[in-house]
This record gives sequence, structure tokens and C-alpha cells, in this order.
Amino acid sequence: MKILQRGLKKEEIAQAKRYMRWYRVIDNEMRLFVNLGLVTDKGEIANTIDYKNDKAYLCMADLEYSKKFYNKNKHYKVRLYAKTDASSLYNEYEVKGWYLSEKGLELDLA
Repeated sequence: MKILQRGLKKEEIAQAKRYMRWYRVIDNEMRLFVNLGLVTDKGEIANTIDYKNDKAYLCMADLEYSKKFYNKNKHYKVRLYAKTDASSLYNEYEVKGWYLSEKGLELDLA
């Protein structure tokens, strides 16, 4: 799995101060800001990276939302920025492709 950049602030990635959404489209690219290990109110893990198989699984707790999000945005090239907790900085992972699976949004990482 290839990390392209380390220690990035969301403000740098989103090119805006206090940007609150988990994604942003810039120059025809979908930039995803992901908190790994995020647990929903129901106790379900929402996002994770499978380092062994070079996969990222996002929005696993809400498959209907995943479907709507993917169908609306599937034409974009994806860039993944992930962090381990609320206070840490983001690392950018190289994404080969993304699609909708039974687990949610699935990203193939390089």
C-alpha cells in the first residue's frame, strides 16, 4: 500500500478553512476525508482500511447512503485522505479505483 503524503491538515487538502464535510470535489477529483475506526451511534465501524489486501471500506454502516453517494459521484477520480482519530493529521493513500460493494464504498489501494 502506497502512502503518497503524510501529516496533512484538512484545511490544506480541502483548500478551505473550517471545511466540515467528509468529501470535496476539486478539479474534477473527489477528495475523501476519512476517520478510520469511526464508530456510529449504533456501535458499527463506518470506515476501515484492510492493509493486508490493499482495500479501504467506507460508509459501511449505511449502505443506502453509500449507494446514493456512489451513483452521484462515480465519474470522479478519488483521492483518499485518512487519519486514525479526531486529533491526528491525514495521510494520503494512492487509489487505483473505487466501486460500490455489499460492504459499502470499496477502494482499491496501490
